[in-house]
Amino acid sequence: MARSLTFVKFKATLESEIRAYWHMLSCQEYATRWLTNITPQPARLSCHPGDNKNPFKSIDLPIPEFLSHSLHIQASIRENSIVSFITAFEFFLFETLERVIYIDPTLISDSSMPIEAKELSLIANQDIRRWLATKVADKYLRNKTHAEMISRIDKLVKAGISKLPEVEEWAKWSLVRNAIVHTSRFVTSDLAIAWPSRFQNIGDPLNLTDKEVSRVHHLALTLSSQIDERAIHTVIQKHDATLLTRELFIQKGLSGPKEIRKELGRVLQTRMTAPIIEKIIADQRKGSINDHWTLSHGDLQKILA
Repeated sequence: MARSLTFVKFKATLESEIRAYWHMLSCQEYATRWLTNITPQPARLSCHPGDNKNPFKSIDLPIPEFLSHSLHIQASIRENSIVSFITAFEFFLFETLERVIYIDPTLISDSSMPIEAKELSLIANQDIRRWLATKVADKYLRNKTHAEMISRIDKLVKAGISKLPEVEEWAKWSLVRNAIVHTSRFVTSDLAIAWPSRFQNIGDPLNLTDKEVSRVHHLALTLSSQIDERAIHTVIQKHDATLLTRELFIQKGLSGPKEIRKELGRVLQTRMTAPIIEKIIADQRKGSINDHWTLSHGDLQKILA
């Protein structure tokens, strides 16, 4: 199944976040085992030979006190991971909407969004098409719930997922994210009303589980995959493969069709003939291209990793 550059970048971000979550929980477990069994046990963290330095002496606790914080730290790791997953998904929605509007501006031909002359005066040498796509995407998604964001993209790329039960569940998890970020990590009234079977009492701790963290990760991949599939079919098509071909030529110096075809298959799971690749590179050399979208060095590195 072909993939967009936005989805590939999002998937790499999600993978990095869940690995960080796993790594931190593993470190917690190993630290507990080691400190519990070390003999003789030092009076404080910095008292162990070689540990009179940061981070140990930054908050130089007695070992029993340090270990007593483990459950709280594990809870924070789970909560922070869910925030990271949901924030990354939100950015995926924004970048997907921005890209499809850029590729096909007629998608917003019925928009009545006003643009002031003073805004246009600030564009200077920017690609006005990119500027417009970014501005409209931001306007369409700003201050919207995730269900509303998905519905907006659903309409433009005909994804047909707005009514799926996963979207309803995702909306609940976005309320969990809000509780973590905005209300000191306790159950809010919005969360208790929307999800009484899981969060019954306002003010209770969230008490998230490892299974729930995995569930949010799974939902993010499931929903993004379905949105991406439809976006490629209806709008993106071969545009991202063309863009990646150009960036491989510009940033990596690749010009051989065989090398580029291999990367297109590995990264985007798409195929492109050698003559088409050669024409893309020839057009880039001549400067006769219509799609002026570019990838930052950091984004390209993440996409190719």
